[in-house]
Amino acid sequence: MHIFSEADDRPHVPTDDPLWQESSLFVWHDRDAGIGGFWRLGQEPVVGAVNSCFGVFTHDGLRFRSNVTGAPLGAGDRGEAHMGWGPHLRILFDGDAHITADFPDCEADLRFADFHPRFDYHAIAMPGQQLTGAAHHFEVSGRMTGKVRIGDCEVAIDALGYRDRSWARRDWSTSRGTRWWPCVFGPDLTTHIIHLVQDGRVLKVGYVWRDGQTIAIVDSDVVVELESDALTPRAGRGVLHLANGETLNIACDRSDAIMMHVRGYSAVETIGTARMGDRVGMSNLEVSSNAAGGSALPLCTLGSNAADGLSRRPD
Repeated sequence: MHIFSEADDRPHVPTDDPLWQESSLFVWHDRDAGIGGFWRLGQEPVVGAVNSCFGVFTHDGLRFRSNVTGAPLGAGDRGEAHMGWGPHLRILFDGDAHITADFPDCEADLRFADFHPRFDYHAIAMPGQQLTGAAHHFEVSGRMTGKVRIGDCEVAIDALGYRDRSWARRDWSTSRGTRWWPCVFGPDLTTHIIHLVQDGRVLKVGYVWRDGQTIAIVDSDVVVELESDALTPRAGRGVLHLANGETLNIACDRSDAIMMHVRGYSAVETIGTARMGDRVGMSNLEVSSNAAGGSALPLCTLGSNAADGLSRRPD
């Protein structure tokens, strides 16, 4: 099985395709400290553009969000070992991933340490197949540590988390529905499911990382409870059928959610608690429901944060 090297965490030389992009995604949830967050950074160096969605929330209702799509890619936003967006956000790949955020109402200094090697996602989750727009792709569970300031509240972080790296051609207009659902229970156990509606079919793939081994998910059933905005999940549950014959049942709730909009693609990152048997962990249920292929921004949300800047979750 191919394992990506530390060098593959660093920025890559693009092709000449204007749809070529490189992205790095992080999601984390510290249940004990009552805080969670998400950041997806996508850079399109051929057309000189940045897409970024960054969000933090506390369990008692504080929220911060920054979302840009098609913003100019600055000269200092890509380097030999870093990616970023202007003075606000940066990832330094120095063996781990060191993340800094600098906004007037939110600052972060975080470090993500991997729980396991950078497996080729296609090899472990979908042998012989490939996700459209993710020819080079790995996903890793791990631990996020550091500190975050949101408003006047400063919090030390020791969280379970998950990250995603990809670099390839990506056309955001082709997706008609997504269920992207990583759950991290500790260094010994991670589950990940993707249901992707594209090209007139539903692709269902995923894997389980357990006790040092990867097991493919050969079939799965995922049900999402949506709010009346037809956008924001309240909860999710799944039945996972593994290649070794096992069946696992998993469920998640919502602590809070962050709406991401990139190149006409809208999705809600629903961060909360995952439960599987007697195990409890973190969950991020990303949901996009777009059967008709629209590209406009949602007009309203219930339960997810679509407002930029500092805000408070409605009661």
